[in-house]
Amino acid sequence: MARQFAHKGARRLVAPAGQRPPLVFYSQVAWDTVWQRPQEQALGLAEKRPVLFVSPVQLHEWTERLSSTWEFCRTLCGGRLVVLSPLIFSGEYRVRAIRRLNARLLRRLLAPLRGRGATFMTNTPFCWHLVPWLHPRRVVYDLIDDFCAFEWAPPEGRALERKLLRRADLVLAGTGALQRQYRRAFPGLEFLPSGVQFERLTAPAPEPEDLAPLPRPRLLFVGTLNDKLDGALFRDLAEGFPAGSIALVGPRHETFRAPPLPPNVHHLGLKPHSALPGYYQHCDLGLMPFADSPAARAINPIKTLEYLACGLPVISTPIPDVVEYYKGVVSTAKPPDWVEEARRLLEQNNDEERARRREFARGRSWDKLVRRMEEMIEPLEREPPCASAS
Repeated sequence: MARQFAHKGARRLVAPAGQRPPLVFYSQVAWDTVWQRPQEQALGLAEKRPVLFVSPVQLHEWTERLSSTWEFCRTLCGGRLVVLSPLIFSGEYRVRAIRRLNARLLRRLLAPLRGRGATFMTNTPFCWHLVPWLHPRRVVYDLIDDFCAFEWAPPEGRALERKLLRRADLVLAGTGALQRQYRRAFPGLEFLPSGVQFERLTAPAPEPEDLAPLPRPRLLFVGTLNDKLDGALFRDLAEGFPAGSIALVGPRHETFRAPPLPPNVHHLGLKPHSALPGYYQHCDLGLMPFADSPAARAINPIKTLEYLACGLPVISTPIPDVVEYYKGVVSTAKPPDWVEEARRLLEQNNDEERARRREFARGRSWDKLVRRMEEMIEPLEREPPCASAS
């Protein structure tokens, strides 16, 4: 029954002759996890063309974090966007036999779009097995993370990425660091910064029930707890602000490592995207405690603009994109000075500083990103397919 439902959604997206081809968007980021660039891209692109957003969920992720929000298939944007979140076997990146089995499952679900002239877009090289099989007209690779640098990445990750880069018609970068890292492999690579839903985040929101009992100052981290973070910095902040609270909003990945954390560190779990304004608006400082690792140095955190849109002072470790693109509005500090810099930001926060941060974020919308993507993808789709498309 589930497969029939998925087939029906996929068939609905097959464009009649003369219309724009469907966009098959395979995302490493699942729809129901932390809200990021891929979900915003899918919603924006679906305004002008049919989009099938495919984000498989491993069984352990479903049982541990997503069972209450997970839907196998949902339809949004008046039917132009179909979100397909099939369950796949755990061990996808560790066991080659499981990867082959999961690949067969996904191919069965996507069979109605095979050879139908779709444009294939992805943010991960780990779906390479679908590209030659699907036979897309065009391939777009959106670099949002150096996933091959993560400790859970499959050993052949770099080899898969080289294949994807050779096949791609268009490569985009979500961070300046990734643009610099990959522009030799793809000289036309363009950096498209992410955006923020300013009006939605800044509309007054009630204080969340699980946040209300926590004493202030409240220091907030929003995002996935994983190996990109320096867990020791949460302990340092908790010890430096014993009368305050450290609120962690987001799922906890098995790769997250931290020393024993004091009782004033509160993991509040994954929240719906619609609930986040309440957490931003009722906390006092935004945290970005990233580790000094290859994976962390390649990012441009979306949460930066969300913190700023709500007027929060923000402290980050000195990852390249934050240093380069947020100079003057985000403070950076290395671990020895982390607590003192956080204390300074809280003491010097005022209405003028809050207004300056909000103004910085105001003009950086997701609409700009989607418009630029459309400007680059649409001409490619009008051109006849080249030999590499086979």
